[in-house]
Amino acid sequence: MTLNKITWGLCAPATVPSVRRTRTLQLSEIVARFHHRAVPGLGGVWFGRQLMMALQGVAIASQLGKDVSNIEAANAIEALCCWQGFRENEGKNRDRRLRGIRKIRRLEPNRLTFNAARRRAFYVTIPMRMSTIEALPALGFVHAQRNFNAFQCSQVGEQLVRLETPQMAELKKWISSPDRKPPKTINSPLISLSQDACLLIRHQLENAGNDEDSKRRRDALRWMDRLRQSPPKPLSWKDRPDEISSVHWHDLQAGAYFFKTQNTALALLDLLEYEISQRGSALSLHQKLPLAISDTAERLRLDAQAFLDLKHSDAAANQFCSECTLEPVALLHALVSRDGHILKLKGDLIEPGPAFDNGVSQSAQNPESEEQYAEEASGFWPASISWRIRNLFLLNLDLHGKLADWLKKEMNNG
Repeated sequence: MTLNKITWGLCAPATVPSVRRTRTLQLSEIVARFHHRAVPGLGGVWFGRQLMMALQGVAIASQLGKDVSNIEAANAIEALCCWQGFRENEGKNRDRRLRGIRKIRRLEPNRLTFNAARRRAFYVTIPMRMSTIEALPALGFVHAQRNFNAFQCSQVGEQLVRLETPQMAELKKWISSPDRKPPKTINSPLISLSQDACLLIRHQLENAGNDEDSKRRRDALRWMDRLRQSPPKPLSWKDRPDEISSVHWHDLQAGAYFFKTQNTALALLDLLEYEISQRGSALSLHQKLPLAISDTAERLRLDAQAFLDLKHSDAAANQFCSECTLEPVALLHALVSRDGHILKLKGDLIEPGPAFDNGVSQSAQNPESEEQYAEEASGFWPASISWRIRNLFLLNLDLHGKLADWLKKEMNNG
């Protein structure tokens, strides 16, 4: 997620993230399309309480009126629930469903009032609520709006939060009396949703939205059910699951090949940045390229050609991958032109841009995946498959009460 797309609220960064991490190459819309084709409307959701906590915030803010915003309520509820989870999980292995380990883990109860929790930077930079911004309207839990603060619960959303009426009552008292200490008992992110809540979320996954989107989610859930019920074996792009249509599988594979091409392109730009920092001067496109750069450029050409060979219909993706198959000078010219902020062109020279990082050599992070999923130790997925498929697998485990055991197994295997 790029810096200018962060929904600012009480979880703005305590320090501004490095702009180095926001190199998008003008590919954000393409990436978003491929993730949407993988699992429409899922956003970054990978366990049920992400939806529940965010929706509780929307419902309570609506009840209390303009003095409390959706963002304030949802972020504060999430911080409170994670704090409760840390208390219950003390001394055990760290759990990926809990956020804020540095900021809130050891807070005394008298410091966890709503007035404190609603403040900027109290909790984390990117709360789990942000992973639900697409999913809540797409799955029919809120009426669709352009931003989280404008969300209002739909009838289905009200039905879901009513399944935790006692918790809703405690949270409402805590928020409406903003200097009140937190409730003594609250469901943390580690507590499974009720069976009724799980069934309702499953129903929305299978039926919400248009026919094509709901069918893709239904098919993917059937695939996840089979993988859940039998130990997954390494999966290959050569073997399409019976549950997934050929068109859906083609989109999944094309997305994976595109993501791989994107990541190789980012790595190549990282190498260019490092090379310029080491030499202390611009890099001419007319001179012989360092071996690491030429080798990575060749790897990028092969990755891009593999995507083009799939003959996918996404014109913008085809254009980018076609640029990546050009001869090295033209390729670097095209990539740096797409960058323009960290590296820039001046004639045939590649020079530091305004966000140049002076040679910190590291792989550029894919901006679209930041905080959207938790990496897992299991490597049975086809290479580079959309993280939404992996998220759906984990969400399906959660809806069947199996997520905690899976995460514990991963922790032990990792």
